[in-house]
Amino acid sequence: MERIGPDTGVKMSDQNASVVEEEARAQRLGWALLLAAAAGLFVADVGRAEVVTVQLRATVTKVEVAKDDQREAWTFNESFPGPVIRVKEGDIVDFTLKNEADRVHSIDFHAAKTPWNLHFQGVPTGSQSTFRWKADYPGVFYYHCGTDPMIQHIANGMFGAVVVEPRHPVTKPDREYVIVQSEVYPTPFDVAAMMAGKPKLVVFNGKANKYLDEPLRAKPGELIRLHVVNAGPNHFSAFHVIGAIFDRVYASGNPKNVEYGVQTYTLPPGGGATFDLIIPEEGMYPMVTHSLQDALTGALGVIHVAKEDSPKVGFEPSGHANEDAVARAADSNP
Repeated sequence: MERIGPDTGVKMSDQNASVVEEEARAQRLGWALLLAAAAGLFVADVGRAEVVTVQLRATVTKVEVAKDDQREAWTFNESFPGPVIRVKEGDIVDFTLKNEADRVHSIDFHAAKTPWNLHFQGVPTGSQSTFRWKADYPGVFYYHCGTDPMIQHIANGMFGAVVVEPRHPVTKPDREYVIVQSEVYPTPFDVAAMMAGKPKLVVFNGKANKYLDEPLRAKPGELIRLHVVNAGPNHFSAFHVIGAIFDRVYASGNPKNVEYGVQTYTLPPGGGATFDLIIPEEGMYPMVTHSLQDALTGALGVIHVAKEDSPKVGFEPSGHANEDAVARAADSNP
């Protein structure tokens, strides 16, 4: 008996037909897998998983929020804002929160997909909580204490930024900074003012007008990358650099979420974005929230662009500045 083989038009015997059919089936399966991968239906990770150990401590710390204003803040790792946590897309984060403060605290990672009722619950004084989550998406994310009243815990300093570096990096910047905008209320216990959204100060990285005294620095023509998070807890940020245009803005810091030629970008409380800009001329370039009542109460700084060599300054320059919070280890079976 003879028949026509699949897609060939060649006559064959029954003895060879099953072999050809198996080869054709394998070929069709291979094409299906390639098409599925191209469509983004799955990603095969053939590399080893990296486990990143992150430890935060809930603490009480005296901080200076303005030249004439020192106060006790509720902090992570005695830092206001909390330390920048920098991991890579696909990393497994082995996280521990230790509560060394005098009240219940908790954690909420906007970068994590994990059950709220299991992992974001309150940790009593003297206790700790440990869990794992995977950094599935690249970008810049917010973390904060979620204990009730959440607005008070955030307003008093329990927040920070997570930078998840993409698996396939975008263009490497010459200068890289993390900026966290937040509101400072009259006293740590003035929940009424917090609920009314009437802060005393709005600040970048914990202090009013911080980068007027300590400008961010760059040289003409350098690629500057700003990761910006709005900690709130109430006010939107209208982030803008006077005298410049953002060449690219990545919503939530994800390289796939790109806009070009942006003048001002809105960041809601709990949101973030990454800004790329190149400034060709020397000079001073103020960075502000264009919600001007907030700029005039402290959310104001300067990028100083000059040809002479200058140190890279800022809350989080390129590289790891969070070794107190993060440790890395290879693990093939997280």
